[in-house]
Amino acid sequence: MVALAAGAPQPAGWSTSVGPLSAGGPAAGPTGPQGEEAPAPPALVEVRGRFRAPVVPVAARPDGALDVPSSPDTVGWWALGARPGADRGTVLLAGHVDSRDRGLGAFAALYAVRAGTRVVVTSADGRRYTYVIVARRIYGKEALPPDLFADGRRARLALVTCTGRFDRARHQYTQNLVLLGERWERERGR
Repeated sequence: MVALAAGAPQPAGWSTSVGPLSAGGPAAGPTGPQGEEAPAPPALVEVRGRFRAPVVPVAARPDGALDVPSSPDTVGWWALGARPGADRGTVLLAGHVDSRDRGLGAFAALYAVRAGTRVVVTSADGRRYTYVIVARRIYGKEALPPDLFADGRRARLALVTCTGRFDRARHQYTQNLVLLGERWERERGR
C-alpha cells in the first residue's frame, strides 16, 4: 500500500481499481507545448539486467492509499501524475515488493538500484524515455511528501515500493522506498 499525501489530487468519480489501457490508449487528452499531443501513458518500466514490468494506470482508494496492482509483477502508474516525456511533473510508478502467494515482485530489484542507474519507461505509443536515478529516500508508510505527487516544477520519475519491517498485524511493511530520477540529459538533446 502506498498512501497518497494529504492534499494530493484524487480523481472524483473514478473507480479505485483502474484496469489497463486499451492498445490505442485513452481518447486524446490535453495537448503538450505548442499544441502538440500530450505524451502517451507509460506501458513498461525497465532497468536492464534487473527487471522489466508492465505498467497499468491506478487511482486512489477511498482511504487515500494508491491502489497498486495486486500482482507484484505489474507496476501501477498514478494516472493523475505526469506522463513520461512531459516537460514537468512526476511520473509516479508504484509496485509491490512481494506477495505471500507469488514471492518477490519486479520492484524487489529497486533495493539494489543505486544513483546513476538508468531506468527506461516505454509509453503506450512505443516511445522510450530514459531517467537517471539521482536519489534514494525512505519514508514512513503514511509520510510520503506532498511534492512527490504535485511537483509541477520539473520532470522526474518516482519509483515507489515497500521496505522496512513487515507488520504482521497490519499485513503491510512499515516504510516506503522512493527512488527519484531525472530525464537523461543526452536524450533531451543537451
